[in-house]
Amino acid sequence: MNPAFRRLFASIAFTVLLASAARAQRPQMDNTGGEKPWPQVGFVEFLDGAKISTLGRTNGENGDIITDMRGAGDGSHRIFLSERLGKILIMKDGKLLPDPFLDITPQRTNQERGLLSLAFPPDYKKKGHFYIYRTDYDTGDVIIERYKVDPKNPDHALAESAETILRVNHRSQPNHNGGQLQFGTDGMLYFGIGDGGSGYDPPLNGQNIKVLLGKMLRIDVEGKPDEGKAYHIPSDNPFLKTPGAAPEIWAFGLRNPWRFSFDSANGDMYIGNVGQDLWEQIYYQPGKDKGGENYGWSIVEGSHPVLNHPQNTAQAIGPNPKITYPVAEFSHNIPPLFTSITGGYVYRGKEFPDWQGIYFFSDWGNGHGTVLGQIWALRRDENGIWQTHQVDNNLSPLLKCHSFGTDDDGNLYAMSFADGKIYKLIELPPQK
Repeated sequence: MNPAFRRLFASIAFTVLLASAARAQRPQMDNTGGEKPWPQVGFVEFLDGAKISTLGRTNGENGDIITDMRGAGDGSHRIFLSERLGKILIMKDGKLLPDPFLDITPQRTNQERGLLSLAFPPDYKKKGHFYIYRTDYDTGDVIIERYKVDPKNPDHALAESAETILRVNHRSQPNHNGGQLQFGTDGMLYFGIGDGGSGYDPPLNGQNIKVLLGKMLRIDVEGKPDEGKAYHIPSDNPFLKTPGAAPEIWAFGLRNPWRFSFDSANGDMYIGNVGQDLWEQIYYQPGKDKGGENYGWSIVEGSHPVLNHPQNTAQAIGPNPKITYPVAEFSHNIPPLFTSITGGYVYRGKEFPDWQGIYFFSDWGNGHGTVLGQIWALRRDENGIWQTHQVDNNLSPLLKCHSFGTDDDGNLYAMSFADGKIYKLIELPPQK
């Protein structure tokens, strides 16, 4: 057979095989909402970020925005807010403190770069240090850093105490940086990094377990570090003993896991993975999972074969050939027209009992979509079928939702990119 026809035949056969596997293994999903009533979500303005921003405005790709907000779990009920330009602010007793908790301005904020997330370790009050996820001002590299808190002032961190935990080369493109830090219920630090940017993953990083791009990573930053590193590789990481593999990898095949989180009740992981041209995805990993999942990028986008991949005929699948498909996916072309998913959190607060166990999320909506800040919910019914539903009655004030936040009481907050406002999500009375 002619070599060219052989390659073409192999490519077609591979595509058909992927499509068949996707149909067979794709999780059932019901977008009608099921029979159990869904909560109705309302909004209370919590903070106007544009009024406190270093730049005075949040609008535009290069503007300053609040990227993340967390409680520290130390009993103080303070809320920490990271600004993309390089400050971390504190909301204390309902008021924003005049001096920043940390100031490492300026951070370059073009495209998707800047100070993107922060995380507090278990027992933060005793340990007196925390972690941030940022990009390097000059190179664009992804950097995980640890900072110490001033022992004389718990509302002030010491900028000069910065310690680089890990640096990941991310210099070819400014986008797909990932950006989320989360401590799992196992005490390990997880962070998701995008595939390196551009479109369709030109270097094929997603399936390459020799590199850290396009992955979910897991390291131990609180134990004794390994020789030559500022962290320890957990002994149960799935690729620790795989020759040539980066041992930090927990799962692979992700395009840009911009926002992910853990269910605080059981350790289940939910990943909002930003798609390419057609599908936005939510992946689910049970808390007792052993890792090693292959989420398929850039062989598939969600549960759909990537048919126009520039390197599709040369694409080699990673070491785990069984692709894990999303529990929910949303088309760019079929209503409700998602465009860039924004992962959120599972609600475990006490204020709204009917929200227990529901995962809330949204979408950026960058122009051709219609979601533009709607709040959506995800749950499983008694038969194990995943259900999604819009829960804001089309009353959402969010203009391009780019991130979610939470506090020590389990309250949920959604951030509006276009105007910089942050809203607390509240439960509305049932519609009659």
